[in-house]
Amino acid sequence: MTSDTARSLRMRLLLPVGLVVAVIVIGTAGYTWLGRQQGATVLDALYMTVITITTIGYGEVIRLDSQGRIFTMLVGLTGVGGVFYSWTVVMDYLVSRRLLDPMGEKKMQREIDKLQEHIVIAGLGRVGKQAAWELYEAKVPFVIVDPSGDSHHYAHQHGFLFISGDATQDESLERAGIRRANGLIVTTGEDANNLYIVLSARVLKSDLYIVSRAVDESSIPKLMRAGANRAISPYAIGGRRLAHLILSPTVIDFFDTVIKRGDESLSLEGIKVHSGAQAVGRSLAELDARTRTGANVLVVLRGSQVLPNPDVALVLETGDQLLALGTLAQLEALEQLITG
Repeated sequence: MTSDTARSLRMRLLLPVGLVVAVIVIGTAGYTWLGRQQGATVLDALYMTVITITTIGYGEVIRLDSQGRIFTMLVGLTGVGGVFYSWTVVMDYLVSRRLLDPMGEKKMQREIDKLQEHIVIAGLGRVGKQAAWELYEAKVPFVIVDPSGDSHHYAHQHGFLFISGDATQDESLERAGIRRANGLIVTTGEDANNLYIVLSARVLKSDLYIVSRAVDESSIPKLMRAGANRAISPYAIGGRRLAHLILSPTVIDFFDTVIKRGDESLSLEGIKVHSGAQAVGRSLAELDARTRTGANVLVVLRGSQVLPNPDVALVLETGDQLLALGTLAQLEALEQLITG
């Protein structure tokens, strides 16, 4: 609820709620006076007032004469009118909010505006849905941008944050919080749209990490030149995977285990050595990562060099990427050891 709508609701409720409060005060005072000779207490008088305006209809605790009955009718009519008027105002407000925002888009936009370091998914086709579920299982916050009504319904059904709009438009990316995001996954079914989205996102945030789908494998170089950090063809990857399942099924099963986030016992993670990290200038032997964290450093990527099974004498430099294997807890400990 915004401040303007909340203020409007308070103003509309001021009269009926004030009327109900006034009826309770006057009714309690009146019943106290009517029951003065019967030894009625203030609680008795308040009880009489409440059961009258709420139409509960319990028995009288204060015996009433003709004047008392007339007073009760006035209290009942005025109080019931105030209560029902208040209820009508609240229901009118709730119904109007629902009609103006049937899919809860305003509420969702407020949730998106609070996100920091999230992922934006442009396109919710088959590839986009798979990417969304992988991020969901990894508990990484993400926002989907897609103009399709079916995609909106799918996201709403599964509780995903969603922007109904065309990701080729800067406005849609801005609404998704692209300037606060850590990454962008582009998964539309047309390379022209993917190229345009990559260009737009790169202009909006120069250091954004962008991964794009390429429908045609020949589009990969163009997407990379447009600003994508990575561009892949799902069909090419699917074909290679099918072949590897025949050639090396055990290897594929292992990688399925270590790259799946969630409750799996093993994970494969990349850890970057940033400038100023405490590991810079220290050897793997000095860090003693295996003993202190339990994680294994399998590969060190240094620029275009790939250093498998790195020697313990290797001194880490700024920009090195460590590929490590371990449980989530072990990998977190290793990242802390590396970055400080």
